[in-house]
Amino acid sequence: MKEVLLALVLVAVSIGISYFRKLDLEKDLLIGTLRSFVQLIAVGYALELVFDLNNLWLILLVILIMVLVGGQTAGSRTKGSLKGFTISTFSIGVGTFFTLGALLLLGVITADPKYVIPLAGMTIGNSTNAAALALERMYSEMKNKKDQIEQALSLGVTSTQAVEHSFKATVRAAMIPTLNLMKIVGLVQLPGAMTGMILAGASPLQAVKLQIIVVYMLICAVSIAAVITSRLSQSTYFTKYHQLVIS
Repeated sequence: MKEVLLALVLVAVSIGISYFRKLDLEKDLLIGTLRSFVQLIAVGYALELVFDLNNLWLILLVILIMVLVGGQTAGSRTKGSLKGFTISTFSIGVGTFFTLGALLLLGVITADPKYVIPLAGMTIGNSTNAAALALERMYSEMKNKKDQIEQALSLGVTSTQAVEHSFKATVRAAMIPTLNLMKIVGLVQLPGAMTGMILAGASPLQAVKLQIIVVYMLICAVSIAAVITSRLSQSTYFTKYHQLVIS
């Protein structure tokens, strides 16, 4: 704990910068520092309990809670909070459980909470970002291209056909962070899984092997979350008669 307290010096530097540059971020930085400390300590004790019990249903419950939190976080970025929450939670859940299930069935990982929960956390975190970006981008597409979409609808095409270009643009935008990660991983950035293993004493080659698996896992989960979120959110802007409704 002594090391953690010493690391607070770095937070003090950030607060000092905010104060002297009159950024008014001191309160946010203090609250964020306190919240991150409390949340991580609580998670640490909770994970110790889960690891000791090694119960499948408890593991699934932990993952489900993480999915719900991710869905709420992504959904809160939209005006239609209930629909956004439902869509993002579903897409994040499908991407997470499909990806982890595939890795378990293929024997890439074992059903050990020390593997499953951290990998689920990384998957859910990245899928949450993808879902949030997809929800925001789809709203922008519908709002900015309203006239074009309505013109296409007036020619007799379906709502799905009218927004196909927007759908593709939304999926691409949602996947950009993960695609960028794949391009720079190992060259510019040493990701969390790899760094954690090296700090824990594992050989760099073992760490690299795990990180490659993680990257492939993330691109699959993010692809699923981005496509599902984009398609489902798109449908919320149309009536059953294919009329565009957006404020």
